[in-house]
Amino acid sequence: MGRWKNISLEGYAYFITTKIRDYVKVFETKPYFDIILENLNFYRHKFGFKLWAYVIMPEHIHLMIHLTDKNDLSKIMEEFKRYTYKQILAKLKQHEKVHLVELFTIANPKKEKHMVWEEGFRGLGIRSERVFNIKVNYIHNNPVKRGLAEKPEDYIYSSYRNYYCEDNSIIKLDSVFFNIGAG
Repeated sequence: MGRWKNISLEGYAYFITTKIRDYVKVFETKPYFDIILENLNFYRHKFGFKLWAYVIMPEHIHLMIHLTDKNDLSKIMEEFKRYTYKQILAKLKQHEKVHLVELFTIANPKKEKHMVWEEGFRGLGIRSERVFNIKVNYIHNNPVKRGLAEKPEDYIYSSYRNYYCEDNSIIKLDSVFFNIGAG
């Protein structure tokens, strides 16, 4: 499968999707969700991007972020995925999930022995408030559509609870201001 081409524009919001290799369900218990949440916090402070929405699904994540500085979206995602893959792999080994570690083993490794994330990611630049709202609604309804929850508010690893329940206990979002294309 070819890599997606991603272009970073300062001041734009991005709807991001990144998937676990072969759609393996990794994010099913709190320690694995915490890896993503802790790293989102770390990298948004390191790179200065704003986190506006998210959902962590069993085998992929969706994010809505806003680039506030001259950041390279590809660099952000590369570092995020490189570090989280190491943490996920360590946690799988710690929990003795040998079958999953084996699934992520690469037959002919060039650099790394394992590959947890699919190569690349998809980053869609958001240029209108209408598209922003469509994507945020998609993020919030994804767990319901997949049968992981009856209602969006029942799924705790989604920004729905931040938006509509004023619940910042999982991760605090940045304030959304909508001025597409302005830094």
